[in-house]
Amino acid sequence: MITRRSFIASSAAFAAAGCASFGDNGGAANAPRFEFGPDGKFTFLHLTDLHLNPNGRRLHPRVERVLRAAFAKHAPSLLVLTGDNVNGQNGDVNAHGKFEEAVDPMIDLFREAGIPFCVTFGNHDSELKGPDRFSRQEQYDYYKSRGGELFVDHDVPELHGVGSGVVSLFERGARRPSFNLFVMDSGDYPEKTGPDWPGYEGCQTDQIAWYERVSGKTPCLWFQHIIVPDVNIHGLFVDAPPCADPKAKEGPETGYRMDCPDGPRRMLLAPGVAGALKEHTCPPYWRTYRDAAHTFEGRTLYDSWRRTGNLRGAYFGHDHMNTFDGTDANGIRLGMTKCCTFGSYNDNNIGVRVFTVRPDGTYATSIFAEADC
Repeated sequence: MITRRSFIASSAAFAAAGCASFGDNGGAANAPRFEFGPDGKFTFLHLTDLHLNPNGRRLHPRVERVLRAAFAKHAPSLLVLTGDNVNGQNGDVNAHGKFEEAVDPMIDLFREAGIPFCVTFGNHDSELKGPDRFSRQEQYDYYKSRGGELFVDHDVPELHGVGSGVVSLFERGARRPSFNLFVMDSGDYPEKTGPDWPGYEGCQTDQIAWYERVSGKTPCLWFQHIIVPDVNIHGLFVDAPPCADPKAKEGPETGYRMDCPDGPRRMLLAPGVAGALKEHTCPPYWRTYRDAAHTFEGRTLYDSWRRTGNLRGAYFGHDHMNTFDGTDANGIRLGMTKCCTFGSYNDNNIGVRVFTVRPDGTYATSIFAEADC
């Protein structure tokens, strides 16, 4: 049994910003209780798309450099991993023996730094399936076993996927959380029913219903791998100028093809939206996102965020080079975190996203990239 004292003693990060003890956390059985620090702040990092490969039990040196520099500069009290943690496009990466070789160096780095971490999954983590390969559940269990007292077990087993739940933040001594971090499994690929590419998955009915039931009015942030398609239609992007060559490549001047309900449109980042748009977004197809399996009482996930009114922002991975962050016409703030990998495509300036939240529901966020090291 892990005690409050042993948990805190194992984590140097808590000395500067917050502490943790085991207790109730929105339905997850063994998640730590995180508290705001004496300065009223709680800092954590969003890591996504690490695409780890078996590499002789070594992290890529540039990835390790970025992570160590981010830990040293920001002293996070939590790490939130939102999928494509391993490079499922590599045929061996989730095979028994290879998976452990890929993730052990990362977990060991977290343990060396003494920083708690929670994990959910992306479309590539369990892309290849079979008796000799780690499923999502087996991967989650391995992170839990290897991470020991630093693993944040936020999973609510009855929910779709693995690694779906909430991590709550408390003011010191408070019985009710002041801020919630919803960390959810957005799936991989819907079942193919025809010859066409099936697109990507998204959160499903039970996840949306559970969020509406447990979130109340507590301010929250939302984290998942695959972005919602609503990002394309509510003002974060604007139509690109007409292009003389209809076959011109996507780019910062010609725009990027976005999936909209009325068909694809070339779009650019709207003025005033922070960060960068360096590739088209890759959400689920609208037909998937709006079907009965992905809505609750007819509401999509985005509709639920609008209905509850307590969402402060939703952040995603999946699109490796995008870092935009802005509030759309409906008051929903949506952002992306760039990848932290050299095991897949990138913009040669990998990074993580830093969050500092306060009990009043406000927060600040920025990208920490290799160029900042």
